[in-house]
Amino acid sequence: MSHKTSVVVLHKTKLGDSSIVVHGYSSDNGRCGFIIKSNSKKGSLSLLHPLGIIEAEISEKSKGELRFINNFRSLHTLTKLRESVIKNAIAIYISELIFRGIHEYGPSPGFFNFLVRSILLLDAIGDDYANFHLWFLVELSKEVGYSPADNYTEGSLFDISSASFVNNPAQGTKCLNREDSALLDTILKHREESIHMLKLNGIQRRSFAREMTTYLSYHLGCNLNIQSLEILHEVFE
Repeated sequence: MSHKTSVVVLHKTKLGDSSIVVHGYSSDNGRCGFIIKSNSKKGSLSLLHPLGIIEAEISEKSKGELRFINNFRSLHTLTKLRESVIKNAIAIYISELIFRGIHEYGPSPGFFNFLVRSILLLDAIGDDYANFHLWFLVELSKEVGYSPADNYTEGSLFDISSASFVNNPAQGTKCLNREDSALLDTILKHREESIHMLKLNGIQRRSFAREMTTYLSYHLGCNLNIQSLEILHEVFE
């Protein structure tokens, strides 16, 4: 017996000399892991790139918690994402962020649809996508249940623990700095199609991404040491 499911590819590693472990997020199981024979002719391994979206035929056969994939095919070609060095760097960053930060098993079609919609947007967007990962960080915080409060006033700081803006934080309160707090409020007010209109430099993007990663780490209860973030900023610079 087997069944088909849609999977967003997050990470892959070698397993011995003849197999690959693919970690992903599926429409019906949430976080999941699969085994594919590396010499398999049942699907091109080039489709298993970061944020690749595939339809996989899953066997009932398993090895521990890992199921075997019998066949797989691409659901979306994502040509622009794969051909653009910068878009590919963004995809690597987002896939690592989800891989390290989201560990829930079980169906979550809403989150899966959010991932697919974001991936297709990244693929389709024109030349102005330098702010895309910043928008994604804010949207991700909403999707995982830690949406920043919409209570910004000029000069206030974003309190990480309460997920709200405060004017007079108590001593020792971990807050975003003034610039990042104002930028968070600005991004909260922008839709994805207008995020490119924000004029930011590399230093501003780096600071905001680092602080929002700290925010997500705090609420997800894990240390999100995202190695690809520095590589992404180097690509932009």
